[in-house]
Amino acid sequence: MQPTSRQSPRAEHLQALLRWHLARGQRLLGTWGILAMLLIIAALVIRQGLVVPALADSTLRLSQAQAGIAERPLDLHANEPQAVRSLPDSDSFEARLEPVLMALQHNGFAVLQTDFQYTSQTDEQTRRLALDIPLTGSYPALRKTLDELVRQPALRIDSLSLQRKDIDTAQLEIRLRLSLLAVLK
Repeated sequence: MQPTSRQSPRAEHLQALLRWHLARGQRLLGTWGILAMLLIIAALVIRQGLVVPALADSTLRLSQAQAGIAERPLDLHANEPQAVRSLPDSDSFEARLEPVLMALQHNGFAVLQTDFQYTSQTDEQTRRLALDIPLTGSYPALRKTLDELVRQPALRIDSLSLQRKDIDTAQLEIRLRLSLLAVLK
């Protein structure tokens, strides 16, 4: 014989009452109505159990962050990046231009024309001297020149274009665009 679990008369009465209310609800609402009602109840439980506590936690963290910022505001001007602090000043553009032109001439390039353009960056603390230099020479000389130029402080090679008129010739027509960066003092 297997033992049977016998429920108390009160539990049996509550189950019968629940079955009666479910049957009555199904008759009034239909199957789809009950499913919709269960979905609404589940959404309310999720909102109260998950969303409301998360919003309260988020509000608490936001108020703590705002209190921390008010307590110790950042001085953005004092925290410049190291790269900006190590840039030469804009008064040294002429002195810094000489080694660039000397590197070109030392490697056999004749600098006959150069276009200059001064621009201020968006932060208004740095300036840029853009150079557009047309050259004619060989690829090995250009490679050696570029190796020397990249060692210059705060010099950036913006673009380089090479063109060969004939496949038999070793001479290249070169368009070199450089930028010298500096800070305003």
